[in-house]
Amino acid sequence: LWIAPNVLTLAGFLLVMFGFFFVSFLDYDLDANSNFSSPRAIPNWVWLFISILTFTAHTLDGTDGKQARRTGSSGPTGELCNVSLVRLLCILISVQVVFITTHWEKYNTGILYLSWGYDASQYGLAGFYLLTYFVEYEFYKFYVFKSITFAVCFEAGFYVICITSLVMSIYNMYLSYFVDETGRQSSLYEACLPVFSSAVLFAVSVYWAKYSPSNVIDRDPRIYFWTMGTVFSNIACRLIIAQMTQTRAEPFNFLLCMYCAVAFVSLFGHIRAQTELILLRLLAIGVTLAHLHYGICLVRIFLLFSLAILLCNLKLKHLFSESLTRFFTVVSIKVERWGNF
Repeated sequence: LWIAPNVLTLAGFLLVMFGFFFVSFLDYDLDANSNFSSPRAIPNWVWLFISILTFTAHTLDGTDGKQARRTGSSGPTGELCNVSLVRLLCILISVQVVFITTHWEKYNTGILYLSWGYDASQYGLAGFYLLTYFVEYEFYKFYVFKSITFAVCFEAGFYVICITSLVMSIYNMYLSYFVDETGRQSSLYEACLPVFSSAVLFAVSVYWAKYSPSNVIDRDPRIYFWTMGTVFSNIACRLIIAQMTQTRAEPFNFLLCMYCAVAFVSLFGHIRAQTELILLRLLAIGVTLAHLHYGICLVRIFLLFSLAILLCNLKLKHLFSESLTRFFTVVSIKVERWGNF
C-alpha cells in the first residue's frame, strides 16, 4: 500500500518513452527496415526489448487505477497524469481520433467508456513486437492480394478502428441526449466544441504534409510527428480539465495557433527548404516546452493544492484543510475559464 498510484503511471510512461527514444535513435528517418537485408536494419533483439517494455508499461498503466482504489487516493489528479502522459505518445492521427472521441463522449455524457479493445491493442502490439523478434521484419513484406501488401492492409485496419470508435461515440451521445436525456450540453455547437481544435490540427497536418514545398515530413518525420503529437496532447489535457471542473471546453488552443502559423508560413511564405525545416524544429522545441510548462504548473500549483493530493506521497494526502481545498478549487476553475497559458 505504500506505492502511490501515480508512481506506477509515471514508471509506465517512462518505459514507453525510453522505448520510443531508443528506436528513434536507431532509426531516426523511419527507413532502416524498408528494404530486404538492409545494413541499417534495426537489430532483432530490439523488438524483444520493446515488447517487454510495452507489456510492462501497459501492466503498470492498468495497475495504477486498482492501486488508487486500494489506497483510497482516486481523484482527478490521477486521471490527468494517466491520460495526459499517454496522449504525449500519440503521433498517429488514427490513434489520436480514438482518444479524442472517447473524451469528447465523456464531455457530453459524463461517462468515460473504455472498452477492452484498448487492452487488446496494447497486448497485441507487444505480441506483434515479439513475433517480429522470432520471424524478423522481412516476414511482413508480402502481398495479401495481387497488388495489396500486408502494410496496406495493416493501415486499413487503423482506419476501420477510427471509424468504428467514432460511430460508437456518436451513438452513445445520441442515447445520452435523446433517449436517457442526460446530455450535459445545451446546444449542438457546445456539444461539438471539444473536437474543433483536433479537427483543425488533423486537417492542417495532412495538408502541410502533402503540400509542403520541401516535403518536410520526409526530411524529418520524427520531429513532424512529435510536434503534432505534443500539440494534440495539450488539446486533450485541456479537454480533460474542462471535464473535471465542468467548465466550457476551449474552442481554440494556443499551441494549435502556433502550429497553424508555422504551417501557413511554410506553405505560402515562399521560404527556402532549409528554413522550413528550421521553423519546424523550433516549433517542436517551443510546443514541447510550453506543454511541459502547462502540465507542471497545472498539476503542482492548481490541482495539487485544490485536491490536496501529492502525486508521489500518500502520507501527505490529508495535509490541507477542507476550507483551503474549496478555495483553490475555485481558483483552479477560474484560471481554466480564463484560458491562461
